[in-house]
Amino acid sequence: MRRSKQMAAAVLALVLAFVLTACGGSASGSSGQDAGTDATATQQTGLVGKPWVTSVLQGNLPPEVPEAKNDLYTNAAYDYLAAHQMEMGGNAMTDHANELRDSVLSVIADESKTGHDLEQLRLFYNQAADTNALKQIGTSEIQPYLDRIDAVTSLDEMNKLLAADDFPFSPFIVATIRSNDTQANNIVGINPNFLFSDAALLGGTIYQETDDPTAQQAAKAQISTMSLFIGYDFQAVGMDSQAVADLLPQLTEFEAKHGKYLEGNGTFVKKEFGALAETARDSVFTLDEACETCANYPLRETLAKMKKDGAEYYYISRAWLKGFNDVWTEDNLEAIKLMAKAKVLAEARPYFDHSSSGEEAAQLEALMGGAEFKPYKACDSIDTFAQVIAKTYVEDCLPAGTKERLTELSQQLVNTYKDLVGNTAWLSEESKQRVTEKLDNIALNVLEPDGGYFDYSKLELVPTNEGGTLFSNYLRCKQYRYDCEAQMIGQPAIKAAPWFYVDPTTLNAFYEFESNSINIMPGFVSSLVYTDGMSDEDLFAGIGFTIAHEISHGFDYQGAQMDAYGRPNPILVDEDVEKFTAKTTALADYYSSIELQPGVMADGQNLAAETCADLCGMQATLELASKSQSFDYAKFYKTMGDVWAQVIPAPMFAANAADTHPLANLRINVNAQMFDPLYSKLGVVEGDGMYLAPEKRIVVWGPNA
Repeated sequence: MRRSKQMAAAVLALVLAFVLTACGGSASGSSGQDAGTDATATQQTGLVGKPWVTSVLQGNLPPEVPEAKNDLYTNAAYDYLAAHQMEMGGNAMTDHANELRDSVLSVIADESKTGHDLEQLRLFYNQAADTNALKQIGTSEIQPYLDRIDAVTSLDEMNKLLAADDFPFSPFIVATIRSNDTQANNIVGINPNFLFSDAALLGGTIYQETDDPTAQQAAKAQISTMSLFIGYDFQAVGMDSQAVADLLPQLTEFEAKHGKYLEGNGTFVKKEFGALAETARDSVFTLDEACETCANYPLRETLAKMKKDGAEYYYISRAWLKGFNDVWTEDNLEAIKLMAKAKVLAEARPYFDHSSSGEEAAQLEALMGGAEFKPYKACDSIDTFAQVIAKTYVEDCLPAGTKERLTELSQQLVNTYKDLVGNTAWLSEESKQRVTEKLDNIALNVLEPDGGYFDYSKLELVPTNEGGTLFSNYLRCKQYRYDCEAQMIGQPAIKAAPWFYVDPTTLNAFYEFESNSINIMPGFVSSLVYTDGMSDEDLFAGIGFTIAHEISHGFDYQGAQMDAYGRPNPILVDEDVEKFTAKTTALADYYSSIELQPGVMADGQNLAAETCADLCGMQATLELASKSQSFDYAKFYKTMGDVWAQVIPAPMFAANAADTHPLANLRINVNAQMFDPLYSKLGVVEGDGMYLAPEKRIVVWGPNA
């Protein structure tokens, strides 16, 4: 599970609340009733949610703490939920997300701490903090690139501009190091550079037609939020608010024309088993093949400028590549120019002054964390110093031995899974061997990538007194990254490829199919989930459950379609696929029986991959806990509630309900009720709200599956 998406949802809640206020909108829930922001007011209309109250919905909290045997999550998280009923929601994890930032800022401020990388970071940070210099420069460094786009009069001229070495932007594609066979060499992955969504997280799902009102509302919220930032950028270069409002539909329409062809991972849980593997096989190209498929766009020349033209193979969505070629036409030239300008501005956003955007921009900036943190945000980018920041946090700010302890825990959980799989009666011996092989080859990238971060020793930025500016030094950082990545192309595949396209400072932990790797980013490790000397109960409930969840993605509904080396070869033999999918279907059906609000049910099919990972993650964590005779299960469940405590404002509830991850209260309650400790240790019996009859409990692995 990518926690960065949870952070994005939390930020989205704040921004959407700002939008609703600015537009005079209503903050009512998706069911049409006013969910309110006051628990007492909600009591007058009745609490919603069955079989448990949807306590993560703001204004929907019971007036008294329920017993754990009736609602485990609400009992455990009650204090946090109660404290956030009158605010703009809250999320315990994101509450701690700034610990990394604050710790590293203190290191930057301490000039007694030296070293090449830190000094380059400090130079860049100080330039970003020099507001007087930024105001004086204004948009003068960005405007020439916008002018060059405006001057384009034909598609051929646009293609030449995008290929030009002195045009340091690639507005329409992102190219990254990728490992699609960990026994082979690094290749290059190409994704669309979407303006309104994150291609890796959402794919084209926000553009795909749907009759589901929850999904429609979530898509509108995503586009509305990103539109605020786009308007912020255009107004900074002199466009008035009405002109911005007029251009936004043009941008959305153009992106939707090709964006709808890209499928996010969540799309595949609604397809037949094997669809993900089939798509992966169809997504590998030579450069000649890719250029032939997308002949209208200057792909080869753009990749050469990015130093990514030397790979043996490229991984690209075939459907998207064809769709993109279809829109890259003379007829769409004005839309292409407009999109190019929007994306140049979006990329440059942290590196120029927006003060001319007016009061609305200032309000938006305040919602996003305040102007005082803008200098840090300029540094905290995969193109600038995110790797240096992450490394500094681990080496200078976390307790000594953190990496070793968490790596040990990760390996213990891998071994636990191997035991569970080995004792699964319904699984054939051949499938057991394949799953075990995958577990034996899984990479544990805990707090740093395998092989280390990029070597920044040759990066030399230009100080202000020598003519250097924030933006010019940003371009130097970006070029340095291209140089580092160019050296990785064609080299033996590394299982740390995700660390070079995902910001390691974000609140993020995830499994990647292609590299068969678990990735626990430094930004995920806050005091909420790890402290020096913490008890096993707290360790397992916090980061342990997360690690176990991520490991299980290696052989969940999607992960089971990839082998131990990231290749699209299913690890379950045909006769086992039917048994496996029967279990995941039963789990999906159970979630679909849960009512979130009147008439709004959980979408078990949409949640299938994540709920399976939650279920197996809970099982592995509890299995490891069972090896300790003194393990305090009540404390374990209480800590889980504290870690996953979340209050969702009513306007954001639809977006959260449409996510591929279940709501926090469900991921605790549903999974806890599937396993014996809830009954043997907490005394839950028939008639209690947490009780689930033995014949209805779902287990995927182990002797009881």
